[in-house]
Amino acid sequence: MNFKNYVVINLSIALILSICTAFLGFNNITLKIHNLYSLQLDYYFKNYTIWAEWPVIVLGIFLMIRFSWRKGLWFSIVFGIESLFVQFIKFQLNFPRPVEKFGSSIRHIDGEVLKHFQGFPSGHTSAAFFATGMIILSLPKHKLQNITLFAIIISAFLIGYSRIYLGQHSIEDTLAGCIIANIFFYLAGITYPSVEKKFFNKKHI
Repeated sequence: MNFKNYVVINLSIALILSICTAFLGFNNITLKIHNLYSLQLDYYFKNYTIWAEWPVIVLGIFLMIRFSWRKGLWFSIVFGIESLFVQFIKFQLNFPRPVEKFGSSIRHIDGEVLKHFQGFPSGHTSAAFFATGMIILSLPKHKLQNITLFAIIISAFLIGYSRIYLGQHSIEDTLAGCIIANIFFYLAGITYPSVEKKFFNKKHI
């Protein structure tokens, strides 16, 4: 799968989810996801969300640099810029998180510290989508089946779901994180050939 297909798939799904959510109500969907819970799911998503804090980032950068250090370096730089951009928006907008918007409707899960502001967009979600894209670009294409690619992409969407489930973000925060990450990922892909030609004086592989 090339970077364009990855972005098209993600943004298509995000667009469908955005339309459906707008029709049903962003707040309603956020609360429904958050309140479809069990002790087993609490434990699972509390641990699964850690995947986007550093493991997927380290793995994505490592695999891509190992696959092609030039391309890996450029995508890592763009990844860093994207992360700074997300943090800038968070601090500038300082949007409230679910516990501020919905109060007592938000559950306090054991071991989960609820944040109150800087909710938009979701940094975990944006990191998950960018790093997952790096992983996909690094894997041997001829050995990947469609079901495997689908499962890897769904793993990124599940990070967004986990952030809503845990009461850390509203659904619009995670959708925005997905969209921002994919825009930057696309920009990294389309600019890389020029960067390689200019700085490495080598044809795009």
